[in-house]
Amino acid sequence: MISGRIEEGVVTELLNNNYANVKIPKKTSCGLCDHKGFCNPFGKDHMVIAADNKLKAIVGQKVRIEVRAADEGKAITILYVIPLITMFIGALIGNALNLFENQDASAAFFSFLFLVITFLGIRYYSRTKYEKNISYKPIIIEIL
Repeated sequence: MISGRIEEGVVTELLNNNYANVKIPKKTSCGLCDHKGFCNPFGKDHMVIAADNKLKAIVGQKVRIEVRAADEGKAITILYVIPLITMFIGALIGNALNLFENQDASAAFFSFLFLVITFLGIRYYSRTKYEKNISYKPIIIEIL
């Protein structure tokens, strides 16, 4: 089993398939985290996470959850580095093809096209590999 960070929060909503939304307040440790901008990019004072609710917690209960962070570096690479690389490749291809008799417009078009295709590929990859795998999902481990 992958171990992870233990967080405390409040159940805000019950979802289908034994999941619950848990509101977790940001802690001072968030300011020290290298990935703080990725998990909460809009500066809210809390995060809402869908967690496995096998303990049957109800709305309003305080719970402890385990957030499994097996491959944070891999996730950041997939979500940020790969799209950047494919945009660059698309721009080079568009510039070389010069389809619109304007290299800049062609480069911008192919850059955007490659970016969209990349994000669709990432979405498909994440749904087939990670979404159904319980070891990558937060889990409620205790009702407080």
